[in-house]
Amino acid sequence: MILVRSGMMVPAHDAPPLPNGALVVAGETIAAIGPYQELRARFSGAREIGGEDFLLIPGLINGHGHGRGLSSFQRGASDNSLESWIWETRKLIPIPVYDDVSFSALRLLKSGVTTTMHNHLLTGAIPHEEEFSVALKAYRDSGMRVLFCPSFRNQNPFVYGDNERFLASLPQNLRRFLLSPPPVPVLTQETYVHAVGELHSTLNSPMCRIGFGPLAPQWCTGDLLLEVRKEAERLGAPVLLHVLETVFQKIYGLASLGKTLIEYLNDLGLLSPLLTIGHCVWPTEKDIELLAKTGTGATHHPSSNLRLRTGIAPVLDMLQRGVRVGLGLDGTGINDNDDMIQEMKVCSLLHRVSSTDVGSPFLTARQVFRMATETNAGLLGFGRELGRLEPGCFADLVLLDYEKMCAPFVDPAHDPIDVLLYRGKASHVHTVMVNGRIVVKDGQAVTMNEGDVAARLAEAASLPRTDKQKALAEAMDELKQHVIRHYGGWTKKIRPRPYFDINSRQDGFQA
Repeated sequence: MILVRSGMMVPAHDAPPLPNGALVVAGETIAAIGPYQELRARFSGAREIGGEDFLLIPGLINGHGHGRGLSSFQRGASDNSLESWIWETRKLIPIPVYDDVSFSALRLLKSGVTTTMHNHLLTGAIPHEEEFSVALKAYRDSGMRVLFCPSFRNQNPFVYGDNERFLASLPQNLRRFLLSPPPVPVLTQETYVHAVGELHSTLNSPMCRIGFGPLAPQWCTGDLLLEVRKEAERLGAPVLLHVLETVFQKIYGLASLGKTLIEYLNDLGLLSPLLTIGHCVWPTEKDIELLAKTGTGATHHPSSNLRLRTGIAPVLDMLQRGVRVGLGLDGTGINDNDDMIQEMKVCSLLHRVSSTDVGSPFLTARQVFRMATETNAGLLGFGRELGRLEPGCFADLVLLDYEKMCAPFVDPAHDPIDVLLYRGKASHVHTVMVNGRIVVKDGQAVTMNEGDVAARLAEAASLPRTDKQKALAEAMDELKQHVIRHYGGWTKKIRPRPYFDINSRQDGFQA
């Protein structure tokens, strides 16, 4: 047994701070929580970690990610609008999947994240079975808990809408290049659903949950989504979709389907507690009502949405209407360092302006803390097994150097979660435990050699491009310009009415 001591403990988003709190870990789960002196007397033989200088909280959960150790920016793709940025990412030099996922997991662990959702985008360099196996081995070796959702798409490969017409408009050499077969056979609708089902039957466990990650309704046919729904319901497996990330996706649904993409998913029967939609920046009020009514979850990715110019999701409105909203880094945190604490801070600050009325509601630190703990646990299919420090829960927890966080002074009357979001950062993480196992000690990962992984990644990413890779980069640069022209004028097709005002281009004064 391990006795984890703290000077201040916050067991859950809805629990009051417990000064001199502690808990006892027995194997993989929490056996008891309470005052330190009481537990020390009851469990006198337990090994003790922590101390009175630490803040003890549940392990944080990343509700949406892609397992990127090196961000696309680090590898050479500058941030821009999603529809053009995608083609920048296609130019990137391949790097080893194992090292990429391992480095991402290690950085997450060091920022207090004990569980992550990984929506895996195939690189196409090796067969999909091997790539899935390699990525999952990285999580096992790092000691991180994961919901692994392989991704797939089977329509609209270049633009939203008539891709045949778009291809016909391209220069012949570019069209021929784009239509050349990939080096490794791609998944089909049937092989995708079967592959995820096989992973679920062989690997689904408390440390590694398996779910479905069809990319998005604009990139997946209705037939595929119906097959995913059928199999997910049979397995009780979570489903992840990217939905309404950009205004162009909103316009595509209205123009091509005659309804919003969320209404479309509802008509297909996809909306349910098994489904979580990533981003959800451009929902209508009716969309939000549908999400709440069906128990469908959503994840908010503030830094990603800012970096890729997609907008700001109406998080407070969704929460007030009863939508389960979680929080995710999406592999594009504000500093490219997978600092979940900093992402919580960005989320909190961004939604303080949901209303400009004096004394109006805004997103509180406790609400953000819930998004990153208990809500994400539910969205990832773990329920109350994670996200809280209670007897019977898995022993996923974080000790932060609270003394350093508060130096030189913070009024002790402040809620520790407010202090965490105002002053905390990954460098304050001291000890991280996952499933009863210490994976970070003194701020450093103990499961893998992070320096060795980083060195291998840097070496792979810095290799000179081959002739084939140079040709690909040139083709993507050319294609990107055609894509930008394709979307010209689209934003004039709607008149947005934002959920909150942050400035005004006219005086607008009404006496």
